[in-house]
Amino acid sequence: MLIYWLLLAVGVLAGIPMCRNKIGKAVYCSLVGIALFLIAALRRYVGYDYNSYGTIYINAMSSSIDDIAVARTEKGFMSILKILCDYFIEYQTLFIVTSFVFALGVGYVMFRYCKKPYLGLFFFMTFGLYFNSLNFLRQIIAAFIVMYALKYVHKNQFFRFMIIVLLAACFHFSALLMIPFYFILRIKMNYWSLGAFAAFAVLFMIFSWNILDFITNYIYRSYDPYSSIEMASGLTPLYAVYYGVCFIPAFILRDRLIKKNSFNNILLNCMFFTFFFELIGAKHAIISRFALLFMIPSALLLMPQVVMEIIEVFRVKFRKDKKKATILSAASVTALMAVCVGMFGYFTANGYNGVTPYHTVFYTEWGTENETQTG
Repeated sequence: MLIYWLLLAVGVLAGIPMCRNKIGKAVYCSLVGIALFLIAALRRYVGYDYNSYGTIYINAMSSSIDDIAVARTEKGFMSILKILCDYFIEYQTLFIVTSFVFALGVGYVMFRYCKKPYLGLFFFMTFGLYFNSLNFLRQIIAAFIVMYALKYVHKNQFFRFMIIVLLAACFHFSALLMIPFYFILRIKMNYWSLGAFAAFAVLFMIFSWNILDFITNYIYRSYDPYSSIEMASGLTPLYAVYYGVCFIPAFILRDRLIKKNSFNNILLNCMFFTFFFELIGAKHAIISRFALLFMIPSALLLMPQVVMEIIEVFRVKFRKDKKKATILSAASVTALMAVCVGMFGYFTANGYNGVTPYHTVFYTEWGTENETQTG
């Protein structure tokens, strides 16, 4: 658990002095990427999905290309997996490769699009995204590809958007959900659209069993909404409350954000649907997985802007009283970040998705037993 806290604390505090110029920013983002990579790549038995992906890797060794072609699995992911397991016996290879791809993506996005990369890292960690990346390998890759596709929503280029989404679906089928969201994410975020989205959320909650019956009858036939634990039970509502709290300041500042960059309207919608799917996840846990498709741009691209905008609002409003502006902006930002740190503490204390305790590849069963007997 300590290693995650060190990554958060050192990463944010070191970023403040390092990101004052382009060279320092590049060095900082590179170091963050390396840290994210090493912690993820060297993990052992960390995450509920660790052994599951290890089993998939081992099974792929004895599978042929024809087997993969007819299997009901994502062909993009399985093809890459097959290439890896044909050359490397140890399934740790999978975690090394996926960790590198993911860390490279995070580092690049922070450098390219975040004016304050350390804020991007802060929300990336406190949103639980790093913990999710240690588990949902296929969906996280798909979510990163989807984030790239968002620029085509902004540019009104549906064909290119579709191509990227279909590519993402080769790694996780859930990416296909983004097809109707090409139109939904273009809706201007205001009180009217928020009310409509909220009404839809209520209706979804009321008729969720009917909707899941339809989905499992015609799409995911291998799932039974009444016997599957992930469908029949929900997650703690605390997740939905948390993302809802983060959405509130973003919504309040929407006019300023959109005026500065119209792309922020898409990001505001992404933040809302992060909250939306986590809310439905409080009733049906599996639905919360869809939130991942919207969470990465919300954390890395939108929330850092929200923090800077909060500071700017008070600076402009109290331009004649700099002390008051500083106190109010600091208090507001501190309150928001305190909520985020509190949620990060909840993630780590409760072993979110099995990411604690953290062990490296140097961990051994004998060492654990020995510590238990002597401890």
